[in-house]
Amino acid sequence: MQCTALVIDDEPLARKRMMQLLEPFSSEIEILGEAGSGAQAVKMIHEMLPDVVFLDIQMPDMDAFEVLHSLQGEDMPLVIFTTAYDNFALKAFEENTVDYLLKPVDPERLATAIEKLRRMIPQVDDTTVPPGFSWEKLCNLVDMSALYLQRLQVKVGDRIVFVNIDEVIRFHSEEKYTTVYTVNGQYVIDTPLVELEKKLDPRHFTRVHRSHIVAIDYIAECRKGDAGRMVMVLRDKAATQLVVSRSLVKKIRNL
Repeated sequence: MQCTALVIDDEPLARKRMMQLLEPFSSEIEILGEAGSGAQAVKMIHEMLPDVVFLDIQMPDMDAFEVLHSLQGEDMPLVIFTTAYDNFALKAFEENTVDYLLKPVDPERLATAIEKLRRMIPQVDDTTVPPGFSWEKLCNLVDMSALYLQRLQVKVGDRIVFVNIDEVIRFHSEEKYTTVYTVNGQYVIDTPLVELEKKLDPRHFTRVHRSHIVAIDYIAECRKGDAGRMVMVLRDKAATQLVVSRSLVKKIRNL
């Protein structure tokens, strides 16, 4: 797992302790920064697009739920709540929640939360690929396309529309639904992005953000955007621009 994170808490000592607790996971979790208020958290999440936030619930200007509800779907990170009170647990799990940690945070309990996070963050580490491996060699042995999704069934009113997978430009996940953008229009399905990713041929599709999977053939260019972030421009009518997650930049550069 490789992911980026923000630590959000109005108490400096609590932020410091969380940073210390996260040090053993530094090879997997890159801390982009700290926020000491709800307003600062919203600004940093919007600018940095972390994969996950360690978020205190009670803050003086905005509580955690106000912070999350002020974000647009594309900016919404995964959340590990941290709080001294357990009466927010039910409400917390209505959000994009990985886990709910009570202060003072126990290191073993944090490790459990990180394990849950590993299962939710897409795996992009390619260090386990055997030496000499290539897609070309494998394709000489087996028809890889037969292993992956060839078309989608999309419900449109009282009809079922079949969409060939090579017509798809990108998938965008927001809350419980995924929008499929194709050369002929767009459709909404209820299949989570993480499930779609397992069924898509990695020679033709790649994840660029926790909310986006794109067709590689429709990538026009990548360039540097605000705050040094990589921005991908697609080869569609709208010339769609997508910010690439920091944890996925290396993968995109190796396409």
